[in-house]
Amino acid sequence: MSGAAAGLDAALGWAATRALAEAIRGGTFERLAAGRADPTELAAAVGLPVDRLLAQLAALGAQGLVQLEEDGRVQLADHAGEVARAAAVVLGGGVPAAPPRLDWPILDPTLGAWAAAALAPAGRWLVLGGDAGFVRSFGEGLDLSHLAEGAPEFGAALAGEDWPVGLDGVLILRGLGRSAKTAISAVIEAAEEALHPGGCFACLDLVLDDDYAGPRHAGLWAFAQADLGGEAPPLTLNFLGLRLAELCFTPPVAAEAPDGVHRLIWSRRD
Repeated sequence: MSGAAAGLDAALGWAATRALAEAIRGGTFERLAAGRADPTELAAAVGLPVDRLLAQLAALGAQGLVQLEEDGRVQLADHAGEVARAAAVVLGGGVPAAPPRLDWPILDPTLGAWAAAALAPAGRWLVLGGDAGFVRSFGEGLDLSHLAEGAPEFGAALAGEDWPVGLDGVLILRGLGRSAKTAISAVIEAAEEALHPGGCFACLDLVLDDDYAGPRHAGLWAFAQADLGGEAPPLTLNFLGLRLAELCFTPPVAAEAPDGVHRLIWSRRD
């Protein structure tokens, strides 16, 4: 990748740069330049799976290059053509390769105490993932089980398997925001089985917009989409709210963490 392309990558985040390059080289911009289009028809026209095209459009939308109309069609922003022409020169060497590794933002241990103040946990809790410092500051005085990220039990728990029963709360610190909707549903269903009435379902996710338009911070889009492979959607309050309501949970509440990177989301089992 050229120095200019590297600069573009740093400004937009890797996944947004990749989406821009793919849209230029794959024909998305050319098709939209002819007029607004239905995303499903556009995916067929450019030869992409619908999910992949939606991820591409979401990344472009996060940069203000495409707009979703009320009828569900997509159109280019007024300045998108000029941006595409300039970017085509910069990205002439091809689509940027994914970084070899993208580490998720480290959890500051002080966020554990902040989350504890927000959730007021008591009794028996299950914590999935997260850093030891966060877990210690969150779980003081609790009967707490912690499944570390990377352990076989962690993966099974995120798949909705092998949960303990009789829990007062569950806090998911890693993994849920990187999951497809079916996996998120499995976790919510497992929580419904495991939690007492009044029990708390909570997760700490990256700060992402709720309408699939992309993150408020371009770098977070790179974190999320690199791990998802550009296919599955990020965790959103809209989807969480629907699934939680279907399984007799209260509407979710959210609060952005002091670091400006994470967001705590929680709900209570009726």
